[in-house]
Amino acid sequence: MQINANRLGEMLLEAGLIDRFQLESALSLQRNLGGQVGSALVKLGYLPEETILEFLETQVKYSRVSLQELEIPESLMALLSAERMLELMVVPIELRRTGNEKILRVAMTDPTNLKLVDDLQFATGCKVIPVLAVENEIEQAIKNNRPKETSEPPEPEIEEISIDFSAIDFSNTSTADPRLDRLLELLKEKGVLSVLDIERVKFN
Repeated sequence: MQINANRLGEMLLEAGLIDRFQLESALSLQRNLGGQVGSALVKLGYLPEETILEFLETQVKYSRVSLQELEIPESLMALLSAERMLELMVVPIELRRTGNEKILRVAMTDPTNLKLVDDLQFATGCKVIPVLAVENEIEQAIKNNRPKETSEPPEPEIEEISIDFSAIDFSNTSTADPRLDRLLELLKEKGVLSVLDIERVKFN
């Protein structure tokens, strides 16, 4: 068993909130479906999510935040893909700089998961400070703040203009040379010359 990765389960067991069978069942579900052990305990009906959060709040180093109506800067949302955040059930909420060190506060359902914290620090290049948040608020914050997909503007439609040469009256556009008139007429009928071409020949 990975004590660091699943420290929450051990803490709940030590506190008497769950028994060994419930912990093993939750760990089995976690291995099969992924996610966090606390979420597995909730899905199995062993503990309500609020009980787990209240328990973690009693641990001095974990503070709880509300993500309702929270606007997260695009620069933070760009640190991880939305799909990855939903998979890990985490969302970055604040970035501070202290000297050369970047400190990133990340809301998550299980701040005791030290392996997850280490993975986030490696992925973001920041020192990660985990804080507590409700799972559905994390999901909603990710969906509300994920970058908008930009699409290419549609190409403008080009209107095709067709000219019906048969409807144009050439009776008054004859030249002084009837043989030239006849030649131009034949070229027009064969589609070699356009109306504008004929006009140029006759009047230029």
